[in-house]
Amino acid sequence: MKSTLGQFLISRIFWKNVLIALLITIGLVILVQISLFFYTGHGKKIRLPDFSGMTLIQADKFCSQNHIYWLIQDSTHVSGKPRGTILDQFPDPGAFIKKNRKIFLVINALQPEIIKMPRAFDMPYRQAERVLTSAGLVVERTEYVPYFAPTYVIEQKYNGTTIAPGSPIAKGSGITLVIGQGLSNERSLVPNLLGIGKETARIISMNNFFYLGGVMYDSTVVNSDDSARAKIFKQYPNVGNQARLGTSIDIWLSVDSLRLMQLDSAALQQDTLTGDFHL
Repeated sequence: MKSTLGQFLISRIFWKNVLIALLITIGLVILVQISLFFYTGHGKKIRLPDFSGMTLIQADKFCSQNHIYWLIQDSTHVSGKPRGTILDQFPDPGAFIKKNRKIFLVINALQPEIIKMPRAFDMPYRQAERVLTSAGLVVERTEYVPYFAPTYVIEQKYNGTTIAPGSPIAKGSGITLVIGQGLSNERSLVPNLLGIGKETARIISMNNFFYLGGVMYDSTVVNSDDSARAKIFKQYPNVGNQARLGTSIDIWLSVDSLRLMQLDSAALQQDTLTGDFHL
């Protein structure tokens, strides 16, 4: 048996079969290499253009012609850029890639992201600017009005009207900040804020270039509901006095209906007769 196996291993038939198997293996390896060579485009690399500013249709035309696949990796809103256009890409412009590879694109969103308007007033201008920037908004313009605290932001506007914190607004929108420039030399009658709520008083004061200063509540105001419906029963400077534009007005509020009904008109009249309020 051993002699027969040994004779077979040294026979011409055995070595012929080994040679055939070896040739088949080498042929398969060469065939695989050739297939990969053709599949990857004969080793040819494609230089990527700068896709920024292109539409997806324009980018797809280039990719289709060069057998490249594209995927949207992200979308963001950039004001001033056409919606739906490409903002960024990976690999970068000028990079070389082979056929049948993928590129990743960042596009300008078709619709801007809606966010909540932050509170960017009652603070210095630089701080307000940082608040807007961190929220994805920009300072479009500034307005200056008489106010006792220079460079202090007292109001925020969007499209010419006051916008309250928490209001929905498109990311990237431009905001107008109203900034104090110090007290004016011009004087005016102090507006009457008695009998109204704090927010109404704030609007009336601002419309007359005066601003709310200290806000005090009496003992009848014990919770947030009370403060929301409380009315002003006292103010300083007093009604009818004159003060420099930009002066702040301190107010006292109450929910005591009797107190509000008994506003001391005689005292107010006396205050008016005693002269102007001076800072």
